[in-house]
Amino acid sequence: MTEIRPLSEDLPRAGADQNPAFNVAAGHLALVPTWLPLDVASGPSSNSAGSGGDGISEGVISSNALAVFMPSNAAIAGPHSAAEAVQGNDAFINQHPTEMAGIGGNGGSGNVAIGGGDANHAGSGGTGLFYGGLVSTEVALFAPVNTAVAAGPGAAHSDQSNNALFLQGATQIGGIGGSGGDHNVASHGPSLSPGTTLTFTGDNYAGHGGDGYFVGSMVDVSIAIFSPINIAIGAAGGSAEAHQTNNVIFDQGTVQIAGVGGNGGGFNLSSDTIFTGNHVGGGGGVGSATGNMVDLNFGYFHPINIAVPAGGTADAQQIDHVLYDQHALQLAGIAGHGGEGNLTDAHSALVDDILSFMHS
Repeated sequence: MTEIRPLSEDLPRAGADQNPAFNVAAGHLALVPTWLPLDVASGPSSNSAGSGGDGISEGVISSNALAVFMPSNAAIAGPHSAAEAVQGNDAFINQHPTEMAGIGGNGGSGNVAIGGGDANHAGSGGTGLFYGGLVSTEVALFAPVNTAVAAGPGAAHSDQSNNALFLQGATQIGGIGGSGGDHNVASHGPSLSPGTTLTFTGDNYAGHGGDGYFVGSMVDVSIAIFSPINIAIGAAGGSAEAHQTNNVIFDQGTVQIAGVGGNGGGFNLSSDTIFTGNHVGGGGGVGSATGNMVDLNFGYFHPINIAVPAGGTADAQQIDHVLYDQHALQLAGIAGHGGEGNLTDAHSALVDDILSFMHS
């Protein structure tokens, strides 16, 4: 018949005889695995070594850029004279914003966290949490005007050359978990006395990538307007000549990244006795994104070249080279990659108890 006995009989007691010959309950210790939860945890606690800090951002980050460039050049000549207007413009408009919020720090390497409590973290990446909005608005206006007017039998010559580069691509990053470190150890500490608990109900994380959470919206609006105007007007008997050359690059590419879990580290050890909590070594973090990603690009290129003779000759030449780059890269809810060469061991105590019982 099975004997029913209180668990407290197996615990060492101050002032009691610990000699197995005089303690019947002690003869049953081989049948009671050391991993049974015979003790009650005193309270929540945690141990952390070399773990990255959490990055938390709440609110709205807004960037509003406005650039206006409108040069004007005019040449006007009276009777029996000539007018010549020459204009050369090089415009470089850089409105590329970088907005980053809610980034967890990376975990360190070569750390050890050993002890009791609810959680042991060694070299784990911090959590990245962003709640709110990332808003970027860029407006660029480039409108040069070049005019030559000859009021007589002379000649009007207007020459305009423009080189414009618009950089309006935005980089918006929110809710990114930090990457886990390498060569870290997270383990529950050994029991202080036989028969006490070896079960660890908390969490062991060694080199674990932090989680990335994004809740909100990413909005990027880019507007670029390039409208050069070149005019040559010749009076009666004269001539009008208008030449215009334009080289334009619109770079409005956008990168939006939200809710990306950090990568797990390599060669980490998460080890303990039998335990019921999370047990992760070099695991990738969770990536979660809830909300909207909006990228709106508007590029307007409208050159005007006019030659007007009054009974004479007219020559209008225009050469245009335009490059539009409005690509968008949007990434959301990406889980981190797991590391390599990691070890999780949570069964050693159970195996030792079974082998000891079989050989007893």
